[in-house]
Amino acid sequence: MADAKLIPMSEAAARLGVSRITLSRLARDGRFTLYENPRDRRQRLVDEEEVREALRPKPMSEGKEQAVA
Repeated sequence: MADAKLIPMSEAAARLGVSRITLSRLARDGRFTLYENPRDRRQRLVDEEEVREALRPKPMSEGKEQAVA
């Protein structure tokens, strides 16, 4: 975490295409870690790498075939 780039929660939500409320729920569910801004305790920050990882395409499971129309 020492080298992590932290971005404001509003920016992370915009990159993910979700609302701040949805991002808060995802953090509560353990999908993202929120950090307190040391300069403004009201602001929450998100690790930019966690956001990038969430946007990275993931392989489909091999056991489930997808129908092609």
